[in-house]
Amino acid sequence: MSRRIVLVRHGQSTANVDHSLTCAIPGVPLSPLGERQVVRLAADWPAEYAPDTVWSSPMARAMRTAEPIAARYRLPVRVHPAGHEALIGTLHGSTDPADAALVATTFARWRDDPTPRLPGGEDGTDLVRRLRTVLLDVLADLPAGGTAVLVGHGTLFAVAVPRLAAGLSRHVPELPNAGRAVLEAPDTGTAGLSAARSEAPAADDTMDSERPLRVLCWAGDRRDEREGRA
Repeated sequence: MSRRIVLVRHGQSTANVDHSLTCAIPGVPLSPLGERQVVRLAADWPAEYAPDTVWSSPMARAMRTAEPIAARYRLPVRVHPAGHEALIGTLHGSTDPADAALVATTFARWRDDPTPRLPGGEDGTDLVRRLRTVLLDVLADLPAGGTAVLVGHGTLFAVAVPRLAAGLSRHVPELPNAGRAVLEAPDTGTAGLSAARSEAPAADDTMDSERPLRVLCWAGDRRDEREGRA
């Protein structure tokens, strides 16, 4: 047997709709479509992924996404302060298209080179370090054969997971809103996350075979998106 962590991207937020630049905590709520997405997500949750624990980013859109899943399984939502989306520093709140382009370009560059830093904000290595911390804490509390749900964010997962787990390209698309991915870890230990490398790698310098944490699927059970998303 092994332990599993089901990563879930939050439902559609109001920022996804109006394409606003925001990194505030707790931040923006879900959109009306996002509310419908998270209700459906919990209602259709597969029995094979029934969770032992439910974790969330501290951002409102993630916590709201976690709530229906936790309620279905009569579990509390455990909020991890390091699970938030990328911090964009001085660009927060900007409506300038040039700033939006800078953020998008920087996020894309992080796939190959995580070192560029947003003005007053984070770089990609910060995301890898934070997600490593979150995953270590989730695994520390997960019994053998157990399953945890971790609700978080598109850029955080897409940038950091390929550098922490085997079986995923650095250029994987972001999970869709309310989309899932599944990670598998050995039943004991830290899945290689607390290895001697205390700093996030600047490149994929660890072979897949040396990464006990593995990606089993990425958005493989994507929901019907005919309602539309931004």
